[in-house]
Amino acid sequence: MLAGLLAVSALSVWNSSRAAREMARMGIERPLEFYFFAMASVMGVVFAAFISLFLSAELADGAVRNKLIVGHSRASVYLADYLVCLGACLAFVAAWFLGGLTGLLCIGPFSMSPGEVLVYLLIAAGFTASFAALFVLISLLCDNKALTVILSLALWMGLVLLAGAFYDRLHEPEMSGGVMYQNGAFQEVAPQPNPLYLAGLARTVCQCLLEFLPTGQAQLVYGVEVQAPVRQLAFSLLFTGVALWTGIKLFEKKEIR
Repeated sequence: MLAGLLAVSALSVWNSSRAAREMARMGIERPLEFYFFAMASVMGVVFAAFISLFLSAELADGAVRNKLIVGHSRASVYLADYLVCLGACLAFVAAWFLGGLTGLLCIGPFSMSPGEVLVYLLIAAGFTASFAALFVLISLLCDNKALTVILSLALWMGLVLLAGAFYDRLHEPEMSGGVMYQNGAFQEVAPQPNPLYLAGLARTVCQCLLEFLPTGQAQLVYGVEVQAPVRQLAFSLLFTGVALWTGIKLFEKKEIR
């Protein structure tokens, strides 16, 4: 999976260099970061597939049961499995980054400062920890391997759609207008208040919900639209902590075969 992800990341950036050159010919300069972070939106699939398959094998082969038999607590077994999965997922993120660096040769340098690039990498590590906590919860509570994979991928897709709904609402313009066809001709319509535009507390809540979801953070990294990195890192810690606490409590009551 590491080799495949490294190759896919490099090929993705390499293919994007064609679009970058076309846009440059039209006078639109898009620096490397707009292509480098593109894989953020699909990393959840990689995490879901690996964790569900790996931990399903642990349960099916009796490895989890044997750890409990020799005296390890359920909490320590759960956290150990989480740390192993987190390490693997961070390795996948490293493969994504290393493959993306080939863009330095075919697209050009980042327009961001090294500090800004580091912030984005930290946010990627944060949503990786959140994804890992979520998929470990599912994988250690479900004994059926096929069902575990399906549930993990379905949950990822559901969170993608939910984050997309929040993202779209936040990008609704405050005023709506345009051109409409009437009486055989196109006529310009005067700008009017957009009823879908969010303002005030509703906008703040929607923004926080988007940043709380790991898929929402991945969307913001993908679009190079991170505005509150400290808040996003705090949300990652909160999401991870809640998922781990919930998973441990449920795992303590699970019957291990």
